Amino acid sequence: MELLPLDRLPQYSEWASYLLDPNRDPPGELDAYTDIDVYDTIYGHVLEHYRDTGLDRETFSLETRAKGREEPDVISIDESLYLASTNDLVALEKDAVRETLRPVLDGGETVVALGCGWGRNLGIIADSFPDVTVVGGEIAEQGVTISRELHADENRISVKTFDFHGDWSIFDGHDDVVVFTYGALTTLDGVQSVIDRLVSHAEKRSIVGVHLEQTVPHPSNTVLGLLRRRYADVRGFETDLLPVLRAHPDVSVTYTEYDAVGANPLHPQTAIRWYPSR
Repeated sequence: MELLPLDRLPQYSEWASYLLDPNRDPPGELDAYTDIDVYDTIYGHVLEHYRDTGLDRETFSLETRAKGREEPDVISIDESLYLASTNDLVALEKDAVRETLRPVLDGGETVVALGCGWGRNLGIIADSFPDVTVVGGEIAEQGVTISRELHADENRISVKTFDFHGDWSIFDGHDDVVVFTYGALTTLDGVQSVIDRLVSHAEKRSIVGVHLEQTVPHPSNTVLGLLRRRYADVRGFETDLLPVLRAHPDVSVTYTEYDAVGANPLHPQTAIRWYPSR
């Protein structure tokens, strides 16, 4: 990977260029990725490609992750920018998933991955932790379908339809649970009610929360931090997860790592672990 100076970011990020130049038009629809229908369409294309190619899971996941990326493209780690290949990015994302989950897994737990999308992380978790069961939950119909087909031969992985604001029977039958999300909560309309509901479930079961999510606070005294704050505002993303967790009377946040990895350097993931405090 090559370290990238901040002043070169607009060369690789149309959104950075737009935020820095008020005379530009936005490079895409501002609220496109807060709409479930958009995701369902994307996952439908992913499913079609998977059925057409018949690639193995690892190759397919790498190829799909490369869609829409330049080679190399800009990423962020610990508030530094880098030019990285898709191979580099996938390796970093796998490491982030493993290292964020590892301290809370002793073996025998069920990792419930909520908002699992097309299921990319389900196999990473199952491969990395052979003594756990993995349950994926996703609201987009095509996401559920591709996740099931991608992991059809793996008996420790199952996928169910799940709505953060709907039915939560996905937890039924599981008592030693680690809830995991990766970039799923940023698209919600209001994270407070979801966390309240999750904490309520945690009080009834042995539940731990682990997240790799885009969340504030972004630094207010750096150019990159200010760009990140502005980007989330104009895109309409939900970024209150960490403040909500820290303010919750029944939650103990035990670990945070800002900018653990950012495939989009304007919208990086923060690693978070929490336990019910009661």
